[in-house]
Amino acid sequence: MDDERLPWHQDLWRQWQRRRVAGRLPHALLLSGPAGLGKGLFARRLARALLCDHPDSEGEPCGRCRSCRLFRAGSHPDYSVARPEEEGKVIKVDQVREVCAFLGHTAQYGGYKIALLEPADRLNVNAANALLKTLEEPPGDGLLLLVTAQPARLPATVRSRCQRIDFDLPAAAVAVPWLAARVVDGLDPAVLLDIAGGAPLAALAQADGERWRRRQALFECYEQALAGRIDPIRAAEYWMQGDLSENLHWLVGWHTDLIRLKMDAQPPRLGNPDLRPALRRWAGRGTPGALFGRLDAAVRLRALCATTQVNAPLLLEAFLGDALL
Repeated sequence: MDDERLPWHQDLWRQWQRRRVAGRLPHALLLSGPAGLGKGLFARRLARALLCDHPDSEGEPCGRCRSCRLFRAGSHPDYSVARPEEEGKVIKVDQVREVCAFLGHTAQYGGYKIALLEPADRLNVNAANALLKTLEEPPGDGLLLLVTAQPARLPATVRSRCQRIDFDLPAAAVAVPWLAARVVDGLDPAVLLDIAGGAPLAALAQADGERWRRRQALFECYEQALAGRIDPIRAAEYWMQGDLSENLHWLVGWHTDLIRLKMDAQPPRLGNPDLRPALRRWAGRGTPGALFGRLDAAVRLRALCATTQVNAPLLLEAFLGDALL
């Protein structure tokens, strides 16, 4: 997918290509916006184009020159990437020091030196501080690309020294046709887009058969919990399977839709339109106060499991044991 030109990127691409032609590219770019919009793809596309020996009239990399071949092979000497060494971990200070040293060297091919930090919000405090000197005194041919879905987690001292590229959710008229060309198994691309909050790449990930089946199975499990037909311990074990963060994201989304349906029998939109009949039944059983209480509990559960060292199965057991509507 790295070579794909996503249609909702095109306006931003043309904007930044005009700046490149005018010689007005900054030394550091902060690419920010919701997850699932392809910010990292855009950053790599930009890096390939700037390193390419023969970009075309639209600034696109040629794909054939020495630089393009090396980039595709992951061995371009003037391109470096820093990511967490493990999923969920931080970008360490030693990694940032290596990036800064890399940018301080002369480009081997006489053009840009480009470093990508992704996700940049995983910089720990020391790593972010180590980056400041390079941001304050950038090398002439260096470009830093910082990609994040959570820019507020970056120190203000880092954000203020970067120019931002803000990625917005695309219009459904753009995203749905793109998604429809890639979705199989009879899934409705508009429904997938709603479930993913309007982010096309996240919607495409939802179309994965295993993930879709897990969402449906968890919904049925939760419906059994609401009816008191499943033991909370067994239900908690089931919810621990797969990606817990994603499971709890779905849970919060269902409860958000319950509030919408309680307040308006025909809300303008639902995050889970395919589940409308069952959600409407659930909404009819609870008072507004009870539904808001369950939403608060689901949000709190997700936050605790994401940010602290907790006994997630025990928290899930307590939540599911108190699920009756």
